[in-house]
Amino acid sequence: MNETSSCCAGMKGFYGVLAACLLCGIGYLAGTQTREPGFSLPPHLINATASDSGEEFSLATGRVSGDAEGLFVLDHATGLLQCYVMYPRTAKFGAVFSANVGEALAGRGEKGSKYIMVTGDANFPGGGRSAPAGTVLYVLDGTSGAFVAYGLPFDRTMMTANRSQQGVLTPLDMGQVRQMAIRE
Repeated sequence: MNETSSCCAGMKGFYGVLAACLLCGIGYLAGTQTREPGFSLPPHLINATASDSGEEFSLATGRVSGDAEGLFVLDHATGLLQCYVMYPRTAKFGAVFSANVGEALAGRGEKGSKYIMVTGDANFPGGGRSAPAGTVLYVLDGTSGAFVAYGLPFDRTMMTANRSQQGVLTPLDMGQVRQMAIRE
């Protein structure tokens, strides 16, 4: 990798973070501007998520509940995926969930795999304490084309009580985007 591509890779991450900050700022301003007398948009109506991948790690953020966000971190060397949830009342990470991406990808997530990771919103049926979190995490192995979608079994009652929790990220479904072998 030459200096130019290394610089551009760093700038890609910078622009991703800058875009997320701008979206949050716009969301805040939209929530505080008065549209009509006595009417304003609450700032929590606009949520921004972000993701970035490097040579060694990928990270993404996603909505876990109406009050909390998760930080998803994937170690490319080991395949260890972790989600840390910051509790809003304490401003501390109160929950951690993990999984091994290599296991979910049926051994295709080998050392040297290049991962891409993003989050998406989900409204799963159910409610109360056992309802899944409002986000799905998607991980793609860029070398094989295999992907997996994870759900998060988040307990909102434990968060409200400031009780720590830990668990396993649940594979929801998986697939393969590359359907043909590549000829050399």
